[in-house]
Amino acid sequence: MVRVYSREFRAQVVRRILDGETVKALSQEVGVHRKLLYQWLRKVNEGGEENLRDRGRPRKQQGARAAGEPEQNGALERTISQQGMVIDFLRGVVAQLRQRTHPKDAWRECAYGVVEERVRMRTGLSVEMMCELTGLSRCGYYRYLRTRSQQRQNPSHDGE
Repeated sequence: MVRVYSREFRAQVVRRILDGETVKALSQEVGVHRKLLYQWLRKVNEGGEENLRDRGRPRKQQGARAAGEPEQNGALERTISQQGMVIDFLRGVVAQLRQRTHPKDAWRECAYGVVEERVRMRTGLSVEMMCELTGLSRCGYYRYLRTRSQQRQNPSHDGE
């Protein structure tokens, strides 16, 4: 049968060892194996008396939290990694489209139009990020918006 010792009992025994009593004599007096006394002493030396855990198993709630955190961190790291791959993929697609589109102005017009649409939809991506992903300049996007608003105000000039 396994004996279970209270936290207070273990702390008292360790205090007596620290006060100078020999482990061998104390072991015989309290009826606890010397090896176990040395384990208790080591735990107290490593982290104080608080390091002597209470009797029994840790509560499931505490164990679940401790075990769930690394799992959650792993899931977040996988999501971040996947998003990075998506961004790299989109950059590659954009690069291919830029090479195949002959009139560069058509490419820019199309890309800036998509950026403008996403800004109106408030997708959460900044203009700076979307311009970076498309390989176009942010100031070029704002120049595009100015030109479009001027074209709307003066429809007869058609971008002269």
